[in-house]
Amino acid sequence: MSALKTEHTIASYAVDLAVALGAELAFTLTGGMAMFINRAVAVHPELQAVYCQHEQACVAAAEGYSKSKKFRAPGFAVVTAGPGVSNTITSLISAYGDSVPMIVLAGQIKTNDIDSYGTRTHGIQEIKSREIITPCVKRFVRLEADNFRPVLIKTLVEMFSERPGPVFIEIPLDVQGVSIPDTAKDVADAAAEITRRVAEGSSTPAHRQALVDCLRDLLRAKRPLIYVGNGCRVAGVEEAIGAFIARHQLPAVFSWLSFDIISARDDLHFGCPGGLAPIYANEILGAADTILFLGARLDLGTTAFQRDAFGHQAERYFVDIDPAELSKFDKFPEAHCIEANLKALPAAIASFIGSNSAALPDWLPWCRDRRKTYLEEENSRLASTNMNVHGITDLLSAWSDNKVFVSASSGYAEETFTRFFVPGPDARFFNGAALGAMGMGLANALGAAFGTSQQVVCLEADGGIMLNIQELATLSHYAPKGFVLIVFNNGGYESIRSSQSRFFKDVNGADADSGLYIPDFADLANAFKLRYVRIENLKDFSAQLSTFTADAPPIMVDLIIDKFEYRGPAVKTVIDANGRPSSTPLREITW
Repeated sequence: MSALKTEHTIASYAVDLAVALGAELAFTLTGGMAMFINRAVAVHPELQAVYCQHEQACVAAAEGYSKSKKFRAPGFAVVTAGPGVSNTITSLISAYGDSVPMIVLAGQIKTNDIDSYGTRTHGIQEIKSREIITPCVKRFVRLEADNFRPVLIKTLVEMFSERPGPVFIEIPLDVQGVSIPDTAKDVADAAAEITRRVAEGSSTPAHRQALVDCLRDLLRAKRPLIYVGNGCRVAGVEEAIGAFIARHQLPAVFSWLSFDIISARDDLHFGCPGGLAPIYANEILGAADTILFLGARLDLGTTAFQRDAFGHQAERYFVDIDPAELSKFDKFPEAHCIEANLKALPAAIASFIGSNSAALPDWLPWCRDRRKTYLEEENSRLASTNMNVHGITDLLSAWSDNKVFVSASSGYAEETFTRFFVPGPDARFFNGAALGAMGMGLANALGAAFGTSQQVVCLEADGGIMLNIQELATLSHYAPKGFVLIVFNNGGYESIRSSQSRFFKDVNGADADSGLYIPDFADLANAFKLRYVRIENLKDFSAQLSTFTADAPPIMVDLIIDKFEYRGPAVKTVIDANGRPSSTPLREITW
């Protein structure tokens, strides 16, 4: 291998720099217009190439890899030009929305062949990549031979700076193969400069002071509440915020991407308020007099399309590094928008080591009582011996310690799992929360399996897995130890089936009876040479869990679940006489 690593080109320089910044793997699918980048990946002595079956999966795996690294290391994907580029778009948008640092190197036709006429089609497999990709990433660049170094440095600084995100680096074929001198010192110097510039711009004294001010107001409140968003993990301040919550005995609520930042079994963890949430979480949100939102997008799905009413009775402090996110709140009454980098949070928290919370003595006990009362009722109402997601999730929660759970983010079964999952100590959970793209779970989980030493459990649905079914070949070929692929099999698209039935009294394209064909998963597992087990009741699933060991070959677990299950109180969509949909208020959620 070392004999091969004598080629020094612009392509190899870009790959070297990705490795120097922490990339250990490149998720890739080879193509003619990326031939020099492909070569640089294949012969790199410190980089493992993972060959996926589709470019969408390459980028989705890179997203899962970075998330499994807690956003500390970049995902890295390499694709070819034209359709190779357009195939990445859904995954890029997902990673961009979830603030995932990621490097995508892409091929392109020769510089002189790139269309300058405005035609529909011009070069071989050429698309208008700049126009298509730019809205989907933090930065798009096309390298030129005479200034590739400063452009790469600036682009990779931007990937990690402030709110991270994917960067897309397109290298025309004639630029990829340009020979350059031995680059070892140059790469090391460039990586050091990137690291230095990112650190210099990470936070300022003004950020620290702004955070000190809102923390002080929170600690003065009678009924304080912290909403911990995934921005806390992206900024790397999970331990600091967890310690602050514990030190001051503050009730905390979370988003679906952040609810594992402190153990969900912690006595100060009060769930994820929103449209699909335990009632107590929304009651606590609605009773607080001061709420500090840290790095939380508060998307329309979370807030049930009622962002203005989400904790509206309280003095609300919204902290984010992204001014566009803050602009959503700046006209709300009693709202304070603080543009600050959460990397300054540990320093701000240090100012309150000797301080105490002024919360009313009955505030935390009231929160705990609401949680206890609700959960007792929920357990009574939803307890069942049926093979449903609620029962499956209870078993998986008890089994979850020190494992990474990667769920698809769209679908009735996956949402139900996320709603009820209670991860144990050192367990991780994530999905593609921002976009909610169907079928990304398997590729995300494959990336995670390469990024962590913990056992990875993927949760997909029968309908969703069909969108990236080809990645069963990737799973079979690389065979990450301990990988468990759980398929929630309810015979189709349950969320679509139920909504169509409710509103139209008819179903189209949602299951076998309405035109959607999904093959037998035993046949698929056999075709891809994967271990397989079909389970039809909770007792058998409980017995099988102990066999899913961390050193075992991958297995597909086909769970035959109820077609529909009631998952507790939730916001409902109402259609008025003019056909316009709206959501019922959070305060009206009830059994």
